[in-house]
Amino acid sequence: MNDVLSAFLLLSVPGLPLMLALGLMPPRLRRAAVFLAPWGALPALVVSLWPTPGITLELPWLLIGSRLGLDETARVFLFFTALLWLAASVYTMGYFRCRSSRRRFFTWFLFAMAGNLGLILAQDMVIFYTFFALMSLASYGLVVHEHTLEALRAGRVYIVLAVVGEVLLFAAFALAAVAAGGIEFEAVRPAVAGSQMRDWIVGLMLLGFGIKAGVIGLHVWLPLAHPVAPTPASAVLSGAMIAAGLLGWLRVLPLGETALPGWGGAMIAAGAMAFFYAVLVGLLQSNPKTVLAYCSVSKMGIMTIGVGLGLVAPDNWPFISSAVLVFALHHGLAKGALFLGVGMAATQPVSKRQRNLLIVGLLLPALSLAGAPLTSGMIAKNLMKVQAMSAESPWGDWLQILLPWGSLATSMLMARFLYLVWPRHERASGAQATPKAMWLSWLVLVLAVTLSPWFAPLADEQDHWTMMTMISAFWPVAFGGGLAVCVWLIDRYQWFSWSFKIPSGDLLFIVENRLCSLVAFARLFGFETLPKWRKGFLSGWGRIRDRSGSWSVLDSGENRFALWAVGTTLFLILGMFSVFLAAC
Repeated sequence: MNDVLSAFLLLSVPGLPLMLALGLMPPRLRRAAVFLAPWGALPALVVSLWPTPGITLELPWLLIGSRLGLDETARVFLFFTALLWLAASVYTMGYFRCRSSRRRFFTWFLFAMAGNLGLILAQDMVIFYTFFALMSLASYGLVVHEHTLEALRAGRVYIVLAVVGEVLLFAAFALAAVAAGGIEFEAVRPAVAGSQMRDWIVGLMLLGFGIKAGVIGLHVWLPLAHPVAPTPASAVLSGAMIAAGLLGWLRVLPLGETALPGWGGAMIAAGAMAFFYAVLVGLLQSNPKTVLAYCSVSKMGIMTIGVGLGLVAPDNWPFISSAVLVFALHHGLAKGALFLGVGMAATQPVSKRQRNLLIVGLLLPALSLAGAPLTSGMIAKNLMKVQAMSAESPWGDWLQILLPWGSLATSMLMARFLYLVWPRHERASGAQATPKAMWLSWLVLVLAVTLSPWFAPLADEQDHWTMMTMISAFWPVAFGGGLAVCVWLIDRYQWFSWSFKIPSGDLLFIVENRLCSLVAFARLFGFETLPKWRKGFLSGWGRIRDRSGSWSVLDSGENRFALWAVGTTLFLILGMFSVFLAAC
């Protein structure tokens, strides 16, 4: 009976959200499906807390034979992911007052939820890829939900990068399956380590999953998508779905199998660059959700550093992986709480008590992300610092210096965020109150962030509560907060002013401007002599500007790309071309 119950629970993790999403389509079932939709992630939360370790379920009838399972890595990811999806689902019931908007949102939301939860339990590449693609493609509906010009542009950027990522992963999985002679993750990792195609597989994996994880240079969709998506969608995009890229690395890369100092050093360098670059750009933003998006890029940089350390020092990977899991747990809960807090702050409290509660609820996860004492952020960064010290590599010495200064930079970024969302006054007494569903779901996440230091994995295996650890966690936060106060005073009293800003999407803005220059050059030199199809292509790149004044490089292909036949053909051609290049 226990085996039957375990199998039922594992199937219900992706199965219930899928059934609810399909139930929203027939008119007769919509009312019941919307009523049950907020609880779609409840089975996943139950499974993550299930006392039986290492449960697996063989599904020979699914695809080419699949397997779902709950190992320790999946348990950690499933816990914070399910809790975040559950809180965002309940939050949605109060966020959308229009039933039609709520129903339309829940359709894409549930499909993305099913994909996100299903890939965590996947134990082979085929089912993982299927759920990963479902999550990525369904998320497009969340990004463009508002149908504004900014949302549509962000959606085009997102879907193009998502499809490119799927192509890269398809090629990488195909090569890994050939090397391993199977599709199970347990066989793939050691096979990749000894494969002649190892560098191709690792490179494709790093890029394919790096798009979802927001690796520097591939992160441009994050600051565009998060501000335009509804608040509950932003919470899961940043707190849960971005972690799917990290989980993909943990599942497939030969971590702990062999030393890859070249790839590991590249990941550490990219992570360190993202750590500080994203903070710098985020400080120049005026939208709080954009600030949080760049904070996600920065925090994913730390987790990228952790994976790079695992490739450099494979003997230390069991301990490094624990630090990465704690960091993923901490980031997912804290970032989800802050995004939902943006929606709470936008409504403005109706009383002084609500205002004080809102301020405390915003401060706690912000301090956690900054790594303040007695927070999960302190534990996560201390674990990462300990593993950097134990790694026999020059990178370890550098990381011991970079991590405290990274905490200082994050503190300034959180100060910028709090300045933008700080509730400055209460609403009139007759104003409409914030729905209780929003308050309840948000406070549950804030409570989870507050209590997570006492329940985080391996929290008792390291002495995190010494005076030296507290001091090393306190000074970057205090220093960063002091610098933020100085900047606020300069701005308030206008001692001097500056107008330098970086648009959201940063690197994409530069690429678009370069493409516009190419269009202008083509028009000046021989544009009229080009063949008709080339002329139309170049005209399309430079035809439309968005509201910020930058050229949208994706508008020209939107209508053609929307055709499923063309999109599918391009997908297959690119996938086969990548495999061919890797096999040469």
